[in-house]
Amino acid sequence: MIANILRTETAQNHKELESLMFVNEIMNNNLSINDYKKLLTINFIIHQKLEHTLINMLDENLALRLGFTAPTKLNALEKDIEYWHIDEKLLPKPNFDFYTPEQSNASALGALYVLEGATLGGNVIKRHILANPNFSNIDGGLNYYGVYGDELGSKWKNFVQILNEEVGEADFDTCIKSANETFGNLIKLSKQLS
Repeated sequence: MIANILRTETAQNHKELESLMFVNEIMNNNLSINDYKKLLTINFIIHQKLEHTLINMLDENLALRLGFTAPTKLNALEKDIEYWHIDEKLLPKPNFDFYTPEQSNASALGALYVLEGATLGGNVIKRHILANPNFSNIDGGLNYYGVYGDELGSKWKNFVQILNEEVGEADFDTCIKSANETFGNLIKLSKQLS
């Protein structure tokens, strides 16, 4: 099944990204507001560049089955950057060749594996942020990390099931390459903004 293969084949990139995305600070409840704004900025830039493209790349039936008919995460991130007074017009442009998946379901699903996987940890991240004294007087600006709410587990299971059904062995390499290149976008952008 491609989901298990993706987990193995992207493990190194996943680990590197975690080291750049303040995971220790989040889990220790001492993430600073400035570092949180960096996280939002990184995710906003990635979703701004990829979310519409990936939705449009999937065939219509597949997009419906996945529930990807409108950019929900980008909308959540737009609310968050507005809340935190991050000026969208002043955000940096990536200083590297930004990877965009080729036109195929397997390639789109590989990229979505990374973006959906990032969302999977959202509820845990949100819980830790809310327990962080730096965020004690915050009443908003956490839309992205709670974007799926109570549907998070069921959405991930549905995504993995469809991923495994749709990506046949002939397309494994395409899917894996897309996932690793998408991780690469996040890693390079994290380094650029650090």
